Amino acid sequence: MKRSESERGMVTAELAMTIPVVLAIAYLLLSIAAAALTQLRVHDAAREAARAYAVEEDASTVRSIIAARAGQEAEVDVSYGERTVTVTITAPIDPIWQAAGIEATSSITALMEGR
Repeated sequence: MKRSESERGMVTAELAMTIPVVLAIAYLLLSIAAAALTQLRVHDAAREAARAYAVEEDASTVRSIIAARAGQEAEVDVSYGERTVTVTITAPIDPIWQAAGIEATSSITALMEGR
């Protein structure tokens, strides 16, 4: 069956309208996956940093652990309790999430050893 010229033009118009929507959805899905991965990396960095502080590693060693896991731009807050140390790490995710004010953050508390 041979298509008429108007049918071919209709397919082109439909394709032109759907491609931007498909690309936007793909970008959104990839952005969500990147945000989830960053959150996992920040949580892992907080866990390892809390453990390192708990066994009394020096601050430069802990900072290198955090930089390796969460990136150089990660912000770290450390607070000590009577027998605990709490490490909170915050890191930027992606420019689209930063515009919305959303960051990856994780806070881990560890029991100090040897005290």
